[in-house]
Amino acid sequence: MKQHYLLPPLLTDSSGQPRRAGFEFEFGNLPIVKTARALQQSLGGELEIKTPFEAVLHGSELGKLKIERDANILKSVRYRRWLESLGIEFSPGSLANDIETNIDNASRGLIPCEVVTEPIPFKQLDKLDTLTATLNGLGAEGTQDSLIYAFGLHINPSIPDNSCETLKRYLQSFLLLYTWIIDSSEIDLTRRFFTKYIDPFPPDYMELVLDNSYSPDDDALISDYLEYNPTRNRALDLLPIMLERNRDLVLARINEDERKLVRGRPAFHYRLPDCKINEAGWSAAGAWNRWVYIESLAADESLLKELIDAWRESNSTFSIAPRATWAIRLTTILSQKFFEG
Repeated sequence: MKQHYLLPPLLTDSSGQPRRAGFEFEFGNLPIVKTARALQQSLGGELEIKTPFEAVLHGSELGKLKIERDANILKSVRYRRWLESLGIEFSPGSLANDIETNIDNASRGLIPCEVVTEPIPFKQLDKLDTLTATLNGLGAEGTQDSLIYAFGLHINPSIPDNSCETLKRYLQSFLLLYTWIIDSSEIDLTRRFFTKYIDPFPPDYMELVLDNSYSPDDDALISDYLEYNPTRNRALDLLPIMLERNRDLVLARINEDERKLVRGRPAFHYRLPDCKINEAGWSAAGAWNRWVYIESLAADESLLKELIDAWRESNSTFSIAPRATWAIRLTTILSQKFFEG
């Protein structure tokens, strides 16, 4: 049964423009050029093949798409300049191009392929199903297909406004719903426990933020975040938003490797969902709809305050399985007040 893409309460930003979300699909077992050509056939547009490791589809039904092997050492192709100075050509059909194509084919089981969309209006997200159907038809493999896979579906929704209060509410909503999302979507164990990409927020940070008396200004919110989370490796990565708000403060508190990777933008970087491409019935709608629950809770001030108080009460009570205890309490409250109908 086809899943529908839910809409959050806030469809426009503070300037009245439609809000959008970009998506990053990670998967295995496909060569880049073949994938790019299949997406062009299903979504239209003009294809630019930069190298056997990287292609761009312009003007498709989903706008601009980047199709690339997720490895900087391949995408950079820095070696080309030196080899070209020796007279070696990399044009299609050349020996060097064939070698690169063979490298791409050989790496497809080890290094993920990634399709990155440009920001898409919320009301047009159902077009993503054409993208996933195309990848399924090619035999793409999702994170469920191998113990060594840890493929994610990253979602980058634009912020509804630039206020510190709004950012705080989204963060609180995510922290409250984190356990429920983990359980309801069955996040892959390899991604959770054997990689660092979606590390949970530290308990001390949750204790600080999940408090109805927590009312920081912008710099304090950023400083608190960086004290406990000076990294991109969180299930909800807020560094792009914070870099956009206070570049100097963020860059002073993160290490050199993080500085090279983080890019400022007024959008959340939601890294938690798995990419289970090629699993029967899987759709990006499931992961998106769980994000909408976060949006809906952030917009409901009274329910948010009630859940924060309930979390603190649950957290202060001894339990052999505190995570399960909170999940049961949360589900009970939400079933009564939030998910009815």
